[in-house]
Amino acid sequence: MAHVIFGREYPEQNDAIVIGSGIGGLVCANLLAEGGMKVLLIERHSMLGGFCSTFRRKGFLFDAATHFYPLLGNPTTLTGKILHDLGIETEWVKMDPVDRFHLPNLPAFAVPADFGEYLTKLKDWFPEEAAAIDRYFAELRQAYLYGLLYYFKGVDNEQARKLERFTIAQKLDEHFHDPRLKAVLMADAPHWGSLPNRTSFLFDAMLRLSYFLGNYYPRGSSQKFADDLGRGLTRRGGKIVKCTGVDRILVENGKVSGVRVRTLARRASQEFVFKAPIVVSNADSVHTYRDLLGEEHCGRWMIEYLESLTPTYPCYLMHFGLRGMDPKVLEAAEGYHWSSYDPGDAIRNVFKIFVPTRFDPEMAPPGCQILIVQKLTPLRLEEVTDWAAHKAEIDRRILERLRQVLPGIDDHVVVRLSASAWTSFHYTNNWQGAMLGWEMSPEQLGSARLANATPVENLYLVGHWTQPGGGITPVIISAQRVARAILSAGKTQADLASQYFAFHATVSGRGRSAASTRAERVRE
Repeated sequence: MAHVIFGREYPEQNDAIVIGSGIGGLVCANLLAEGGMKVLLIERHSMLGGFCSTFRRKGFLFDAATHFYPLLGNPTTLTGKILHDLGIETEWVKMDPVDRFHLPNLPAFAVPADFGEYLTKLKDWFPEEAAAIDRYFAELRQAYLYGLLYYFKGVDNEQARKLERFTIAQKLDEHFHDPRLKAVLMADAPHWGSLPNRTSFLFDAMLRLSYFLGNYYPRGSSQKFADDLGRGLTRRGGKIVKCTGVDRILVENGKVSGVRVRTLARRASQEFVFKAPIVVSNADSVHTYRDLLGEEHCGRWMIEYLESLTPTYPCYLMHFGLRGMDPKVLEAAEGYHWSSYDPGDAIRNVFKIFVPTRFDPEMAPPGCQILIVQKLTPLRLEEVTDWAAHKAEIDRRILERLRQVLPGIDDHVVVRLSASAWTSFHYTNNWQGAMLGWEMSPEQLGSARLANATPVENLYLVGHWTQPGGGITPVIISAQRVARAILSAGKTQADLASQYFAFHATVSGRGRSAASTRAERVRE
């Protein structure tokens, strides 16, 4: 039996249902379909991808949010191999330099894509700290290796345990004296959606060194990547229904049994029920537990715990379509712009400039360029009563700085738009408009982060709200982990169940006290 939605047939009975088409949901759906399952993916928006989507204005194709993708163009890496094995056809353009940092009283620091060149450059700039640079990166390498085992492979180890309580700022203070060097080494920390003194050193180490295995941009935009994953799913027999939101995850006798959905379009809304013995949610975790599952199936403690956690900050974006600007001037302006060496500047004045037309000129009309500005905004949605005024003020502050960096830019603007925390929430339903799920602070990682398994049998979570954490690489790892558990129905599934019980122990009873002690130790 099939339901007809927007003129197309979708089977009522499926092997697995995936809620949400962020990259975690899309990769998990592909892996399940590759394993022989009949998969239905449900997306509330008209486009796939979540934060990895685009929109078009006056001939310019703008990335909605995400703009760089470590490892994915390198098939020898963990996540690059997943895409390669799935036959995902996205063409990746390697970014070199990896990034640029603009700091007071220093020339712009371009990060080479080659790790050896990067170390040499750091020592050339800061020769008096050369020995300390060697010691720091020796420890960073250890953190990278043991962190991969700990967070990505689920292998507990003493070295990771020793390092997991430190933040980026703490380790920089431990190794270095020169505030300029510390500023260079933390200059890209805002990409974690938090402050350097709140972000885990161990988690950062895994992703920081991975950039030197290749940092990429998808030719054709982030939407091309998401759509390629969508095409991969349909090639494997999967079905995708868009403009349809899940109202409820259905549970019978403690086991998931399907979902109830409602169409979201201009025509009259329709309600349908899809059945499946397995459901994977790539949706926001607060929404999943509080609204889709309900307190009766997860307990009040779960909802209270989630609402007590700290999400990453929303990312404010300004999108510019430009005509006739010198591409070399734009390239030189790319990167993070700091106004001081104070880590707190990350949420006050720091912004990042990205020019995607450097990697794919066809995203703009001939002779035109795209410039995107990103800035963290420390707020909660309920604190803002006038969003128009809020956007006008942030636009004013960004434009004031941008005119200093790129004099005369106003003369080249064809189109200008901005997106606030509310925009992110409206289109992706991410709680508080968070850019990367929960903050990657030491006390919110490991067993304290939301488990991939849930208290409902055969209901799983993928994405940046769950383990191992936020960022494109951890999100794909979460998808692989869940798909393996579902397809193996054996040891891997038992491992995820153990992961859930470890999470439960951490945040309840004696475990909650331990988590509080751990958080206090980190703050000290």
